[in-house]
Amino acid sequence: MTTVANRAYSSEAAVQERIAQLEHAFGDLEDPGNPLGAEQFLAADDRARLLPAAERLLDRFGLNAEFVPQELGGRLDRLDVLSRVLRAVFRRDAALGLGYGLTSYMASVVVWADGTQEQRRDTAELLLAGGRMACAYPEPPQGNDFLANRLTARPDGGGYLLSGRKEALNSAASAQSLVLFAHTLGAAQGELSAFLVPGPDSPDGVNLALLPRRRTVGIRGCVVQGLEFDGHRLDPGRLIGRPGSGAQLAERAFPLTRSTGLSMSLGCADTALRTTTAFARSHRSRSRASLHTARTRTALVDAFTDLLISDCVSLVTTRSVHLLPAECRLLGAVAKYLLPTVLNEAVYDLSIVLGAESYAKSGSYGTFQKTARDLPMIGLGSAGTASSRAVIVAHLLRLAEFDPAAGEEAPAALFRPFDADLPGYRQEGPVPAAEGDALLASLGWSARYAASVDGELGEALGAATAVLTEQLRTLLAACAELAAHPRGRPVSPRAYAMADRYALIVAGAACLGVWRHHRDSSGFLADPAWAAMALTRIAGRLDKAAARILPLGEERMLAEVLHRFDDARSYDLYSTAIGG
Repeated sequence: MTTVANRAYSSEAAVQERIAQLEHAFGDLEDPGNPLGAEQFLAADDRARLLPAAERLLDRFGLNAEFVPQELGGRLDRLDVLSRVLRAVFRRDAALGLGYGLTSYMASVVVWADGTQEQRRDTAELLLAGGRMACAYPEPPQGNDFLANRLTARPDGGGYLLSGRKEALNSAASAQSLVLFAHTLGAAQGELSAFLVPGPDSPDGVNLALLPRRRTVGIRGCVVQGLEFDGHRLDPGRLIGRPGSGAQLAERAFPLTRSTGLSMSLGCADTALRTTTAFARSHRSRSRASLHTARTRTALVDAFTDLLISDCVSLVTTRSVHLLPAECRLLGAVAKYLLPTVLNEAVYDLSIVLGAESYAKSGSYGTFQKTARDLPMIGLGSAGTASSRAVIVAHLLRLAEFDPAAGEEAPAALFRPFDADLPGYRQEGPVPAAEGDALLASLGWSARYAASVDGELGEALGAATAVLTEQLRTLLAACAELAAHPRGRPVSPRAYAMADRYALIVAGAACLGVWRHHRDSSGFLADPAWAAMALTRIAGRLDKAAARILPLGEERMLAEVLHRFDDARSYDLYSTAIGG
């Protein structure tokens, strides 16, 4: 449990101060005199390496402490805070965010989940001293072969002999510690076990070979290469958890990694929108790319709306680990399934505004093409789209008899991004299956609040909410039909379309929940304009006939886009001051 003394790290004031410190250290990305500016990151990307000055900055900041639980001397207490801190890094360079940060975090969560006291202490000491970790998660059957994991650990005496190869691993060469999943029965379908193994950059990293580096289109600064083991001796103390518990360990880790990784990536999309706004502002009124053209205004507003939708999903997903542990695996799958599509489509639409400049490799707009290349790579990895969809489809089978009106709605804290009072997140034992659905249950309550808003925006908000509730009724009826099919038969392709619909309804419920629980406050999140725009956009994805133009909503949203650009604030729920 977190100690009272360490609670100071988790207060909202402390979180904002920490983020402000990191943003100030990075400085203005567009300042040509900044040694951590866009041109320097682009030059490092062209050389396929991380920017050394940025790595040194993160060393001084102690970024690794964000991955270490407070009871072990670090600053990790809330997953939404972890994502907010890392957005400052992803805003500059996704490769830096992945190679320096997310990779070590993804490895460490396995140790925090079921490591021995000694393993947890040693891992904490390694990270707090600035060490790096890497992890070879098992790739599910629906995964991709690029990330295939073919490792075996044959019992030998009191320990194991590790053999085989992992085809592609991020930051493997610089890791002092590795978390590996291997088949302990030696067969392709054998049980998986997890091991904490010395990395190539450790004095104990023997009997392993680094495979040639694999070049990638995006995140060029990340060093992606494979590892090959040939009878690497593992002492019994290297086993994490019980023998054969690797699959369950990975399942426990996925809600933590799915939710945070996609939430961090909003920093990339933020930079794309900011770059496009600068481009539009620089053009005269007669230009097709200027703010005077409807196409440009719509593209900026739609992208901003999509970022807010994505952050609402990210918020409920990261906070569900604390508040709805039985549903965090499901919501993590929704985020992994939906957000890459939404964010990549938003960046594509912005590229149309930039035109030929979207391909620029240097200069004022060079950052855009780098972001467009990097963003799709963040969603690549184990537990990808297909496996996330499988989690959603399994939940749809359980919704056959679900009654949203009788379900227990989500707690208010799930929707409050500045609420720091959350319970601990460590999950003991297997992740339970979701019996209810708090987001769907909250939709009805939020719909009643939406119906009470007057005026043009209130009408649009009510209409879009009505589309969501009608789509939910249709979905639940389809779930009953799906569950009636004999078990053991292949899942109907119709279930995949149902997964799409479910993810969008959850996104709508998340947006409504955030707006509803800020309605009595002041500021942007209390304004029905963003909620109306978000719900209308989601309704249009569910039913094209429900798409509509909201002149007043677009006007207010565009004003917010330009205000945040001028005031150097982020395009997410937090409106964080950046580069100060």
